[in-house]
Amino acid sequence: MMKEKKLKWLNYKTFIIILFLPAILCSHKEKNQNFFHTYIQSDPNRLDPFYSTDVVSGRILTKIFNGLFKINKEGRLKKDLLQSYSFDGRTLSATLLDNVFFHNGLKLKSDDVIFSFNRIKKSRNPTSPRRWIFNNIKSITKDNDNKFSIRLKKTSSTFLFLLTMVNCYIISKEAYERDGKITGCGPFKLAKWDRDSEIILVSNQKYFGRKPNIKGIIFKVIPEDLTARFEFLNGGIDYFELPYLTNINFEKDFQNKGRKIKILNVRELSVHYIALNTTRFPLNNKMFRRALNMAIDRERIIESLFNNRFTKASGPVPAKIGDYNTKVNAIPYDPQKARKIIEDMNIKDKSLSLFIKSDHQVSLTSQMIQYYLKQVGLNVKIHEMEWSALKASTIKGNYDLAYFTWHADYPEAENFLYPLFYSKNKGLGGNRSFFNNSVVDNLIIRARETTYNIERYKIYYKIERIIIDESPWIFLWYGCKKIAISDKVSEFTPYPLYNGMKGNEISIKSGN
Repeated sequence: MMKEKKLKWLNYKTFIIILFLPAILCSHKEKNQNFFHTYIQSDPNRLDPFYSTDVVSGRILTKIFNGLFKINKEGRLKKDLLQSYSFDGRTLSATLLDNVFFHNGLKLKSDDVIFSFNRIKKSRNPTSPRRWIFNNIKSITKDNDNKFSIRLKKTSSTFLFLLTMVNCYIISKEAYERDGKITGCGPFKLAKWDRDSEIILVSNQKYFGRKPNIKGIIFKVIPEDLTARFEFLNGGIDYFELPYLTNINFEKDFQNKGRKIKILNVRELSVHYIALNTTRFPLNNKMFRRALNMAIDRERIIESLFNNRFTKASGPVPAKIGDYNTKVNAIPYDPQKARKIIEDMNIKDKSLSLFIKSDHQVSLTSQMIQYYLKQVGLNVKIHEMEWSALKASTIKGNYDLAYFTWHADYPEAENFLYPLFYSKNKGLGGNRSFFNNSVVDNLIIRARETTYNIERYKIYYKIERIIIDESPWIFLWYGCKKIAISDKVSEFTPYPLYNGMKGNEISIKSGN
C-alpha cells in the first residue's frame, strides 16, 4: 500500500515536471536572450593575466581586461588605453585616456599600470610564466596620474607588440591590494563561473570604447568537437570552429532545418611543423634534414586531408604578418633526390621516432608523413602521448622528430624567429629543434634592435633564408580557421589572433 502511494506520488511529480518543463526552458531561454553563446573545450586554470599562457584563458581575459596597446582586425598595432604616446625604441612616454573606469568604479591611473607590470616583473614564488616579457625594462616612472614613462635597457623594435599580450593587461591596484580581486576595465565583466559547465560574462555599459550590443557572452565547456557540432546545429551555441579534418556541409545541414549560417575563413598566424632534433645523428646533418623536407608531398596532404584549407609553408614565418611579406621559396617536393641523399649517407632503413600529441588530426597527418618517409627508405615509428609528456621529452631533447603548431602571440615576424631559433632558447624557451647558428643569433639580435621597419624586414629575409637552408624543421603549412556563425548573429568580426576579439563587435538579432 505504501509503495503504491509512493508510486502515485512519483508519477504525480513527474507529471508536474513535464507539465512545467516547457515553461522552465522558455524562462531560461528568455533569461539568456541577447547573449552570444559560444564554447571552450576546457576551463581555464585561472582568469588572471599573471598566469595566462593558453588560448582558452586568453580568449576570455581579452574581453574582461585591456592593455596599453591592442591588435586590430587587420593585425596591426593600435592604441588601447592610451590617449597618446611616443616611442623611440628605448623610451615609451605615454598618456592614459581620461575616461577609463574599472569594473569597481575606480578610475584608471598610472599607478595601476606600474602596479600591473611590476606584479609580473618582480614576481617571486609564484613567478609569472611570462615574466620574461618585462626583462628588458630598466625603469617605470610616474609623471602624474595620467602620464608615465618606461625606459628599456636595450633598444627594442618589438616592445610595443609585447605589450599587446594578455599578460600585459592592466588590473586595478586598489582592488587587488584591498581584497586580492583581479579587476579589469574591459567591455565585459565576469558574472559566473561554474567549472566544467559554463562561464558567463555580462556587458559593461560604462566601457570607454564601443559599448557591447549584447547583454553578455556565455562560454559553455564542451570538450568534444562532435558535441559542439550537435549544440551548434540545434541552436545551443552561436559559434563553432570547424575541425581541420571535417568534410561536413554545414550550409546544407542548416538549409534542411530552414535556417542559414555564415562560414568565415579566418587566416591564422600559425605554422605547423615537425621539429628535428639537430643534436642527433643523422638529424645533425643539414643535407639529411633537407632530404626529409623533399620527401613529403605537402600539397597532396593539404588537398586530401584538409580540402585545401591550409597553405604550404615556405619557411617558419607565415606569408603575411602585419606589414611583413615573406619572400622565401619553399623546399620543393623531390622524392628521388631525397632517396639519393639517404642512400649516399648509407642510412637506408634507418629508424626514427616521431612524437605527437594524442589527437586524431595530428595522428592522420603523421601517418601520411610516415608513409612518405618510408618511400625514401626511412622507418618512422609514431609515439602518441599526452601534451605534458610530449613537452617534457622535447624540452630535454629526448626525441628524433616531434609535431608542433606555433601560434603567434603578436603579429610580428620576430615572434616566429626569436623563440623558435635563437640558441639560448633551446628546449624550454621554444627552440625545440636545439638549433644553434651564430649567424642567425646575431641577425635576430640585430633585428630586435632595428626600429626602422624596412631595414628590419631585410634582416628577417636573411634569417629565413638561412633557416630554410639549414632545415631544422620539416616545414608543413600555415593555418586557416573556419568559423560557422548562427543565423541569430547579425554582426561578428573575426580577428587573426585569439587575443584580438573583445566581443563588443557582436550583435544578435532582436528576439534571440
